[in-house]
Amino acid sequence: MKKPFKKLDDAQQYHILTTAMAEFSKHGYKQASTNRIVKSAGISKGMLYYYFDSKQSLYLSAAKYAYDHFTTHLLDQVRLEEEGFIERLARLSRIKHKYFIQHPEVSQFVTHMFYDTEMLGDYQQSLQALRESNLAAMYEKVDMDLFRPDIDRETMMKMIRWTFDGYIREMEQHFEAEGIDFGQIDVYFDRFEGYLRTMRKLYYKEAAQ
Repeated sequence: MKKPFKKLDDAQQYHILTTAMAEFSKHGYKQASTNRIVKSAGISKGMLYYYFDSKQSLYLSAAKYAYDHFTTHLLDQVRLEEEGFIERLARLSRIKHKYFIQHPEVSQFVTHMFYDTEMLGDYQQSLQALRESNLAAMYEKVDMDLFRPDIDRETMMKMIRWTFDGYIREMEQHFEAEGIDFGQIDVYFDRFEGYLRTMRKLYYKEAAQ
């Protein structure tokens, strides 16, 4: 990106780059149209090239912005503390889903980045570090002694993850049908507390429920 773009306020930068991210995520780099980008962003094509040297420069700038935004606004919120596996997944799911809803273009573009090894090869090592950080956040400092001893631990953890994934998909379908009320996101997750109590009864020792 050029200096004039850096002088824009944060909201303008976010709008232009997330508009580009949406286009690149949907169509890929080669099929993405700068005409569609400028139309959606509400700027002229001349202004786009005043901010960026080329389509490639825009793409790479979007990648850097997405990676920095994702790690700063999402991963930095994850503070690991000793807790059960169910409690850990509940907390991480709440943080991640709130971020994905508030920043859908960034979230989708970060996913896109994992698969573009040609244009974004330099990012693959950093993206691998993201994967490892995500796994660490899921398992580090988890109190495994809470699990009941008569069922295979890996089986229980897999079934718990499936339950969380299913509820998240159900929430997403509801949001798609009814619209998203950002002020009610915590309420949606609070309703999940009943499922959490049931999972604790199923998978934890009686003293830990």
